Amino acid sequence: MTRNRLQLVIAVAVGLLIVAGGALLGVQPQLAQAAANRSQQQDIEETNRTYQAELDRLATQSTKLDAMKADLTTLQASVPSTADTAAFYKEIDQVALASGVTVAGITTSNAAAYTPPQAPAASTASSPPSASASATTSPIASPSVPAAPQPVTDSSITPANFSTIAVSIDVTGDFAQALAFTKGMQHGTRLFLVNDIGSQKDDGVEGESAPSTSWTLSGYIYVLADAKAAQGTQTDAPASNG
Repeated sequence: MTRNRLQLVIAVAVGLLIVAGGALLGVQPQLAQAAANRSQQQDIEETNRTYQAELDRLATQSTKLDAMKADLTTLQASVPSTADTAAFYKEIDQVALASGVTVAGITTSNAAAYTPPQAPAASTASSPPSASASATTSPIASPSVPAAPQPVTDSSITPANFSTIAVSIDVTGDFAQALAFTKGMQHGTRLFLVNDIGSQKDDGVEGESAPSTSWTLSGYIYVLADAKAAQGTQTDAPASNG
């Protein structure tokens, strides 16, 4: 090999080394950066899709905003943050007028701290078989006792933020009127849980008005506040209309 050819080979080899080194020192970091950029772009696109889905959800919810505000107003009137008993007394009078009964009296207790319901204890008692029963006698199946329903409550409702007011309403009227009054109170603006209804026949005075029936509705109204705060906003029941 001549000297010139040898130099040419060496020059070509050096050139190849320079190209390879350039690839390692210049191109490779660029490729790595490009890969990192693609990964970051994918993350950004995924985040954008998440944000877009949330925006779509909020846009859908916004179309229901008026209805949700109306529901909130109804719920706030049903279980207010103050006792607001004066409004409840007015509602009693309105329902009584619509149903035809006469309100004879209203009694309310002081607001009391809410007590979460407790699950009924399971009964384990069972009757032992009779010693005198014949071995050939078919056993008589005892009637099954239906299990009590499990109470449903919300852990966010506690005695510290919820209270109850016991209410008793005395009215006079016939059965249909009392039924209409009870239905009206149970479906009124204020949530009124009726847990007892009693009645008593009034004989009246001979030669005067016809006999009537007295009805007593007992139950609870609720306040979204602790008992002390609720008591501070209670007002006395109006005088009897009877």
